Amino acid sequence: MKINKLTLVLAIFTFALVFLQGCNPEKKWEEQEEQIIQDYLNSIGDTIYQKMPSGLYYLELLEGTGLQPVDGDTVGIKYKGKLPNGRIFDTNFEETDAFKFIVGTGYVIAGLDEGVTLMKTGEKAKFITPSYLAYGAAGIYGVISGYTPLMWEIELVEVRPGPGAK
Repeated sequence: MKINKLTLVLAIFTFALVFLQGCNPEKKWEEQEEQIIQDYLNSIGDTIYQKMPSGLYYLELLEGTGLQPVDGDTVGIKYKGKLPNGRIFDTNFEETDAFKFIVGTGYVIAGLDEGVTLMKTGEKAKFITPSYLAYGAAGIYGVISGYTPLMWEIELVEVRPGPGAK
């Protein structure tokens, strides 16, 4: 039986493609991360987070009454970032000044950028940012492991309209 070289190459390529699809470590980590988030949500009882299309989880704690930021606005926030085990990795609640950044510029992780646009000045909220909206597969060496979802407590204390605001 004579096998055509093209048929052999296609068979090897197909086998390799199927093999590599089954060995996708990112998929495994994403599934484990989603399970961590679901376990956390189950552990806090009847608190209802909204899951945004991006995958960000959002929970309003105290309704705000001021401006709602858009891309280009400068915001000031008080925040506390926690790991799924409850360990605080960063906070500025004890500091006098709010942390300020321009929304939509990529200065902060995507989950925070998106989350503050859901808030109004004076609002307090909680976010859960999956790793793909935070520090991804790399994490932050020695602080946050890769594929780690982060839990945030946020208070939007200031919104200053950006250039071109009406």
